[in-house]
Amino acid sequence: MKKHFTLIFTLFLILLQISASAQGEWKWAHYWSGGDGSFGDYYNKITNTAFDDEGNIYVYGTMGGDVIFDGLTFQFTTNPSVLSKNDRTILLAKFDTLGNMLWHKEMKSDNEAASPRWMEVRNNKVFVAVDCGFYGEQSDSWLYYWDTLITRTQINALPQELQKPPFQAFSRWTCLAQFDLDGNLLKDHFLQAYSRESVFNGSNWLRFNYSLCSFAGTEVTPAHVDEDGNFYIFTPIQYAGVEERPYTIVVDDDPDKTYNLYLPGNTDSSNIQSFINNAMLYKFSPTGELLYAKMLVDHTDGIAPSYLSSDSINRYFYTYFKGLSFDEDDNMYLTGYVNLADCLYGLGGELHNYPVHIWWDSVHHLTINDISSAEQCSFIVKYDISGNVIWCNQLYSRGTQNPNNGFAFGNWFRNNCYDENVYVLGGAAYNNDEAAMIYFDDESNLLQRFQDEITDICFFVKYDKNTGEYVNHGIVPSANATTSLTPAIVNNRVFAMSRYQTIGYGYLLSEWRNDGTFIKADTISSNNTIEMIRSIGSVINENGYITLSITATSSVNFSNNVSANCPSGQSSAVFALYHDPSLAEPLPEDTTGIAEHSVKVDVRLWPNPATDKITIESEDTFPIKSVCIADMQGTIVGILPVDDTRCTLNVSNLSAGTYIAHVETKAGISDCKFVVKK
Repeated sequence: MKKHFTLIFTLFLILLQISASAQGEWKWAHYWSGGDGSFGDYYNKITNTAFDDEGNIYVYGTMGGDVIFDGLTFQFTTNPSVLSKNDRTILLAKFDTLGNMLWHKEMKSDNEAASPRWMEVRNNKVFVAVDCGFYGEQSDSWLYYWDTLITRTQINALPQELQKPPFQAFSRWTCLAQFDLDGNLLKDHFLQAYSRESVFNGSNWLRFNYSLCSFAGTEVTPAHVDEDGNFYIFTPIQYAGVEERPYTIVVDDDPDKTYNLYLPGNTDSSNIQSFINNAMLYKFSPTGELLYAKMLVDHTDGIAPSYLSSDSINRYFYTYFKGLSFDEDDNMYLTGYVNLADCLYGLGGELHNYPVHIWWDSVHHLTINDISSAEQCSFIVKYDISGNVIWCNQLYSRGTQNPNNGFAFGNWFRNNCYDENVYVLGGAAYNNDEAAMIYFDDESNLLQRFQDEITDICFFVKYDKNTGEYVNHGIVPSANATTSLTPAIVNNRVFAMSRYQTIGYGYLLSEWRNDGTFIKADTISSNNTIEMIRSIGSVINENGYITLSITATSSVNFSNNVSANCPSGQSSAVFALYHDPSLAEPLPEDTTGIAEHSVKVDVRLWPNPATDKITIESEDTFPIKSVCIADMQGTIVGILPVDDTRCTLNVSNLSAGTYIAHVETKAGISDCKFVVKK
């Protein structure tokens, strides 16, 4: 079935590109590559990209050891130990629209893994968050901090009162740094967290030092700087111990910026299942004061009823963040997903009393109806600048995730607030069992299915930013339910990247109207793996420029002969610039009524199998524009222009075998059918 899918969609894509008036082109592509850690670590990746008002591009991510940039050694420092150390190097770099690197900044530690958390360009400044630290005991231990090399010997020589981050041994922190557009460091703050005291080794009470974002793993941590310079950050939190002992936040190692948080829930520390898992929204002032810290999940019901004898907030869930966007009033839109602990620990599907409710506050909640959505239930929550929940919504699924028993699986990633709506990008998979459903708001808003032979899709969904109500969505077929992370929106258009081949590693940059009508697509190909979910995907500006970022393990080829010639066998961070001047103008609103119909059009074909002629008929509202016949290798053997709802094709000259008939309607909606020639 997957092989058939690849051929169907390849043909689908060819015809769409032929019919589209291509005005844009890829301008350039760059990559960097260095040593990786263990298999699958992918040290070379891009966390964020952004444009400034002049169209310059800012790239933020990580590099491995002994970096090469476009095939040449990238010597960001003269210190060979820093260059060759095979661990994650944080990179922040600026490029112009011609692809020239204007400046770059790096951070790296020889003993504490660095993780990029977030980057934003606003008000002619660049803001970043990064996890790092200085934990080396040897005299030659070092921290390369934004072009400054700090050694343990230097730290030991400082008076105690000056040994503050980053000049502080045995420290882990989340750094909030602010640069001007020329790369000059303007200010920085260092956020550290200290665990509640817990019993270890008998009766010894201990506290542990973490970065603020420590439990976010290698995922991006959603963050934002508002118009007044206040900083917001959402981060997972895990803690154990008794309620009387605080969880402590320290800013800049300053006693006047030390905050004790008394969090709900008593646990012991005997095993990982005893830890409370939740998440926090923190707000810091421009000078680093903690203005508030609010639990993401207020309480739950229906979770682990037999395990709640001593837990006041129900800890058997995990919250994962995917993205954050904001509107002109600095309201924030957070996307992510929740899974229940029975999916992680094998505690059994009957552990919870469904439906399970995850309460964001006393009014708003997420609902997990059954085991089918317990592993990954995607949510979106709107917050104001005071941390109050305005509305929430979610992606629903029904049916088990067992492909032999009517499965439906959907998830989404980052979001993008644009004009009056919020757009979320996701992927979905299902079989043909009618009981398997994926839907928005309620069961009247079903996620469209492309056609019977294709079970995986990429989609975007649009919500009203003021009410949180579902508006519409758009889809394209996909080789799996994984998409890139972020939708890009400009002038009534939506862009996203998905995979359309299971063999050959073909990828697709799709364009829709914002009403969900598919417009056209551009292909990207590689000889090996591309990891879309490790990079931000596509970002667009009002002048029609799009940046695309991915992680690849071999060369990546774009259209109009633009390539990134990455080495094989290790990860490479790839980013490219596309420009289409027509994107700078608003796309006229749809007046054809196309958006009122599903992407799937009902096309009938008979007789099948056929010997001499076949008849193809579509619905009255979808006159046929053309029919293309291709063999199972994808070779086009005939194209017939049509201007009616019915046509007849002579297939007597075709050899016996199976063919694909691609039917394109005048409305731009297509369908494919298998044809057997006797």
